[in-house]
Order: sequence, then C-alpha cells, then structure tokens
Amino acid sequence: MRIVLCFVATISVWAHGFVWAGPESVPLPMNESLGGAADAQVPEVVARIGNEIISGAEFQRDLEYRLRRMEAVQGRSITPDAAFRRETLQDVIDGRILKILARNAGIVVTDEEVAAEFEQGRAALGSEDAFQTYLKREGMTEDYLLQEIRKRLMTEKWVEQKTADIHISEEDLRREYERWTREGRLVRTGRTADIAHILVRVASEHPEDDDAARQRIKVIRDRILAGENFQDVAREVSEDPISAPLGGEYLEAAPGKMLPEVEERLFTLPIGEISEPFRSRHGWHIMTVLGQNAPGVISYERARELLHTSLRNARKNAILSKIVEDAKKVLDIEIFRISEDSKDNQMQEETVAP
Repeated sequence: MRIVLCFVATISVWAHGFVWAGPESVPLPMNESLGGAADAQVPEVVARIGNEIISGAEFQRDLEYRLRRMEAVQGRSITPDAAFRRETLQDVIDGRILKILARNAGIVVTDEEVAAEFEQGRAALGSEDAFQTYLKREGMTEDYLLQEIRKRLMTEKWVEQKTADIHISEEDLRREYERWTREGRLVRTGRTADIAHILVRVASEHPEDDDAARQRIKVIRDRILAGENFQDVAREVSEDPISAPLGGEYLEAAPGKMLPEVEERLFTLPIGEISEPFRSRHGWHIMTVLGQNAPGVISYERARELLHTSLRNARKNAILSKIVEDAKKVLDIEIFRISEDSKDNQMQEETVAP
C-alpha cells in the first residue's frame, strides 16, 4: 500500500498540462494516439473551443503525460486504449476551458513569476543541451514555452481563488479516517517502509542519453552527500511527477506495489543511507529509507495529512467540475475525432455544446 498515492487529482492535469513534463514524454506510436485503427492518424486539430483550437500535438503531449502519471500511480505499464484516449481528450478540453475562464477573469501573472518558473524548469533538466533537446522533442520554441508557463500560472492562481474557501474540519477528517479504516485502506497486512527517492529519466534508448542521465543522478547524489537536504533536492530535480512535490517521499511503500529495483532496497538499504544510483525502466534513481513499519492499522495522526489532502482535492475537483460543466453550456465546443470503425477512418466532427 502506498499511502501517498491513494488518489489522483484531476485538477493537477487540468491546471498543469504538459509544461515541464520531463524527458519521460517518449512519443507513442501514431496509431495508438486516437481511435484505435491501425492506419489512424492524429488530426492536426482535435477540438475547437470558440476561436481556440486544441492541436493534435497538444493532445499527444497531454496523453503521454497522463499515461506516465497513471503508470507511476499504479506501478505498472498501461496500454492507452480508446477509452483512455477519450478520457484524456476530455481532460484536455476541460483544462483549456479553465485557462479561458482564468484569462477572462483578468488574472495577472508577472514576468518575474514566469521567469522564475522557467529557470527552475530549465535548471532541473540539467544542461543547456538537455533543455534544447526538450524543446526539439516537444516541438516548441522558447517563446511558446514561456507563454504556456504564463497560462499555467494564471490558471493555478484562478483555481486557488475559486477554491480558497474550502474548509476541512476535524470531524470531516475523523469521519474519513473511520471510512478508510472500514474499507481496509489503512491496514498494513505486511511490513512497509517509508522512503524518499529521486528519479532522472532517460531521454531515449541511445547510450549517450543513458549515460547523461546516470551522470546527472551521480551529481545529485553528491549534492546530498555534501549536506543538502534530500527532500529539498527531490522537489527541485526529481522527474517523478507524483513524488517530487512531496520531497520524493513514498510512505507505506510495500512489496508488490513498487518498482522491483525499489522493492529490493526497502528492507536491505540501511535507514538514512543514500543508495548508489540504480537503473529501472523509468530511468536512474537514488533512494533513502526513512523508516520501517510493522503490520497493523495506520494511526489517525499518521494518516491525517493524506486524509486532509484527499478531502480537499475531492472538494476542489467538485467545484471545478461544476464550473466547467456550466461553461460548456455557453461555449461553442467541437471535437474532431477519428472513427473507431476500421473500415471508415474519415475525420468526423462532433458538436458537444451549442
């Protein structure tokens, strides 16, 4: 059981999009991107909202980002079937609606805020060559990236304004704790470990890219050995989209729920020691074990932060879903899709709102 991964916040995809998604964005085969037919192609435009379009390239980036997040949550490979692609497209449309609403609300993002976010993302890529490779792979210019960062920050500010009044009471938390306990979500059936890890993904299968990622993780490890805080460094540089904002932490990591290379170190790596770099299918890692836990029920005090985050995100999603659905009643939205009938791969147009 991974206590930090009991939910996936849709709002993170709506608000964040693909910007700085990281080198994990390896393009999917084109025939897996929409529809499902072997000779299907991603349309140049997949949807239109008023005068704004959602391009096939934008959809492809978000599809890959959502896929990697879901794989990180579930700890396994996922095949992006037709249902997955339809859900992703709906998320992309919902995210664009939020950006439109934020822009119309006149939310201000300063040049300094954009520059700070830009520099942090570029630094996390490790080098100027890695940054240029990122731009080339994503088909973006630096100016376009800056515009997307501004839109994301603007949307995040607007979302925070709309959800600032959410209040989670102690009674709410106790009730949620009792429900999760009844459902067995807070019961350890075996030993678990609390860990923190840092991931550097490999940009491609080329040996030089693997070596570059390995060198980066070694430099990161040296920073921590020299005295920097593991969690602070993880927030800055880790390319695991789930754990990086949490300082790289995975609490209650259990055998059968993590990558094999991580699992083999859960109970063998001495507590507090920084591992040597190791390779998985996701890239190069270092990790540290923060503590180990015996079987039993997780205490309320230990679960409280997770319960609070889960409830807040559920209520946040409910508010944003209502806003988006109300907006769809007045926005002119069209979806351009590939027919899923292999005998008819003609582009079709579907109007989903007046």
